[in-house]
Amino acid sequence: MTTALVVGGTGTAGSAAARALRSRGYLVRVLSRHAPTDPAAAVGHVRGDLRTGEGLPEALAGVEVLVSAADGRSRKARPVFTDGARNLVRAAEAAGVRRAVLLSIVGVDRPAFAYYQALTEQERIYSASALDVRVVRSTQFHSFLSMIFRPAARGGLVPAFTDVSFQPIAPADVGRALADAALSEAPGPDGPIEVGGPEVLTMRELAATWKRVTGSRARVVDVPLPGEFGRFLREGGNLTPENRYGRTTFAQWLAAG
Repeated sequence: MTTALVVGGTGTAGSAAARALRSRGYLVRVLSRHAPTDPAAAVGHVRGDLRTGEGLPEALAGVEVLVSAADGRSRKARPVFTDGARNLVRAAEAAGVRRAVLLSIVGVDRPAFAYYQALTEQERIYSASALDVRVVRSTQFHSFLSMIFRPAARGGLVPAFTDVSFQPIAPADVGRALADAALSEAPGPDGPIEVGGPEVLTMRELAATWKRVTGSRARVVDVPLPGEFGRFLREGGNLTPENRYGRTTFAQWLAAG
């Protein structure tokens, strides 16, 4: 049985990848800094710290496939993408890992945005390694939009960024894409694999869908998004309409709870 290590496996994308790999017969270990509080989730769990390298050799012993969905959105946690990636790649090379699958974001190499720049550096670190690397770039998750709409709606308004569209994807679909990349026997692609949701919709359309499904009575308002990141979104840098990999629409995801 093939053993896979999922880094960030207690997070949204990582846990979806772990489930997808288990469903295909993989023996899955999940690496995180802290043990899960749920005893059921502790099965196959290993502790390790990407930033210090502690526990990585033990976690990678006997592993053939590494899947990284590590996140570091705060400035304090961002070294996970740089120093952490270097530590993990070195340990994986030393352990004889065959393939590494890295989760990233569609359009990550375009804006001069600190979080995206750190993710781009992480891609470079993996691609420069001796591992067989597959980078999977995903569009924003459905939950990203809900995290914008829900808090604002408590104040009676649902923001819709002016002239901005999204192609949101369900975490389960992203987990499936990561498992596909892990299992693929085809030669590696020349560049990142891009996966997006089944629909490209304006943020106003998505806000209206959120209102309809949740029953919110808040009012949708257009909100200009300034700066380079706003321009990036208005230009569609976050979209990959030719790669509608996801199956679950935003409305379906919301309805499923």
